[in-house]
Amino acid sequence: MRQFFTSSSRKIGWQAFFLSRTVAWLLVVAVILTALFKIALPLFVSTASVKTNMEDVLSSWTGARANIVGDPQISFWPHPVLTLRNVTFEGGDPAAPELLAKADAIAAGFDILAALRGTPVFYDFHLINPVFNVERRLDGTFNWRRAGWMADAIAGASGKTPSTARNTPIGDVEIVNGTLELTDRVTSSTHRISAITGSVQWRTPTTRMSAELSALMNGEKVQGTITCDEPLMLLSGQNSTFQASFNSMPLSFSFDGNGNASSRPFATGQLQLKAKSVGALLAWFKGGPQPVATTGSVSIDTSMTVSAQTLKMDNLSLSLDDSDATGVLGMAWDLSRGPRIDGTLAFDRLDLTPLLSSVFPLRPEASAANGPEMAFLKLISLDLRLSAQEVSYGAAALTDVAAGIIVENGRASIDIGDGTFADGSLSGRVALANDGAEGGQVQLALKNADLASVSASLGLAGPLPLGRGMLSIDLSTADPLSKMTADGLSGEFHYTANNGSVVNFDLPEFERLTTLGQVFNVSHATNGSFAFTRADIAATLRKGVVEVTTADITGGGKMVSLAGTIPFTNGKLALAGAVRSDDSATPAVRFFADGSWPNPVISPLPARTTQP
Repeated sequence: MRQFFTSSSRKIGWQAFFLSRTVAWLLVVAVILTALFKIALPLFVSTASVKTNMEDVLSSWTGARANIVGDPQISFWPHPVLTLRNVTFEGGDPAAPELLAKADAIAAGFDILAALRGTPVFYDFHLINPVFNVERRLDGTFNWRRAGWMADAIAGASGKTPSTARNTPIGDVEIVNGTLELTDRVTSSTHRISAITGSVQWRTPTTRMSAELSALMNGEKVQGTITCDEPLMLLSGQNSTFQASFNSMPLSFSFDGNGNASSRPFATGQLQLKAKSVGALLAWFKGGPQPVATTGSVSIDTSMTVSAQTLKMDNLSLSLDDSDATGVLGMAWDLSRGPRIDGTLAFDRLDLTPLLSSVFPLRPEASAANGPEMAFLKLISLDLRLSAQEVSYGAAALTDVAAGIIVENGRASIDIGDGTFADGSLSGRVALANDGAEGGQVQLALKNADLASVSASLGLAGPLPLGRGMLSIDLSTADPLSKMTADGLSGEFHYTANNGSVVNFDLPEFERLTTLGQVFNVSHATNGSFAFTRADIAATLRKGVVEVTTADITGGGKMVSLAGTIPFTNGKLALAGAVRSDDSATPAVRFFADGSWPNPVISPLPARTTQP
């Protein structure tokens, strides 16, 4: 037994000895390899050759002339990496170069065997603080041109020319703190996207490509992703499936479909888009401060088809705050005429209050600088047909509405072809001239309606003739909307009611107080109501003053007549009135009403011997 344990111990000892020697040799080999990578290999790789090759590769990739200032830095551990400092890309005439891009540093991995042969192959690029300048010229061309091996790979994918670049390694492209400067000479606009950080994973041109980037646009952080299984097909003008998304506080969207990026790009698929506030979105696009209100949210879910000059949304589901609609929208755009939108939307319920307050927020002071922004009406054309079971604005609500919106060359109109308001039929038109710079017009006609409901929805109080009848309004202004005041409005009002009553108005008591010859407040004659068979009121508005030309209320053998003025700005009354009887022998009770509505002061006037 002792012999067995002794032989086993010797065996384990020899194994431990050989294992320790193996580990020692591995350590020696590791040290030698490290020395080769750090000391010997740089002696065999030409720095000048690598720099020249890198300039050629970058030039071939971008189609621009790459220039590297100074000598590159080469690291071989843990893997070969080339770092370049102060890299610039130029285009145009070499005698008068145009700066297309620059970077503080560009680092890339490379194939060490190819580098030893003098023809290094680069992959896994890292761009530190790059700045890209992209410009669309007046003729529609861009300052960047498609050239080099990537252009060859794209041409090879389309089958036009054979390509040897389709399997060229790319790897990951990392961007740290990049900037994109966009200049559009056609629209005279500039945009700046800063703090671009992220990566593009693209092993070779023929494999799957995915990118994930974040940036800063007009003060808002944004994130975007794109994934494509066949990127060369997409870039060569042939259809390929892809997915894209964009996320920010003002706007987010996602797209899943297929398309191409040819000279006439095309895409079709499912689009989902959300904006928390229309006002905030418009302010963000313009680079202005964000509004305090966050109403006017928009959500879209649709099957979308887009080409170079058209966009169509079928099976559209649209939400505006709590208002949902379905329908179809189409858009076509032209550089000289701008976009044109056509379509049909059907709402269950449409609340205009948050939407309009978001697009045209009310401000306490009226000035040119604070007026509603209408200039965008010159930039678009619109032909939109709307229907809704209910449309509300504040306390007013319309049902069974059919309307149309037309915008053309700065002129805009909303036509209400049919609608129900206060159990009556409503039609009308709102029109703007020259995007509101030359004023506008409002025409409304309400027929066979419950005028008591109209009064309640408008918040009117006091002794009013309320019954069933007709109300028509025709107002216009020639002043710009940005400077419009009540003094600039002019127009006419017509009001007719049948078989109603003037509530809170005791006509016999009013007559008795008037005949006493003493001044009194109309509130002293409110314990009752005056039933009438017909009320006719006609008034005009000029320079901020409402002139009541006719106001006759007839019922129970009596007629109450009023005429005079009501300044629109302060609501003060200046009305002469009379109460007449069907009995011509009875003199009229005459009075003058002044003060503020709904409690004016009544001053009796002497009776006339001959009635007018």
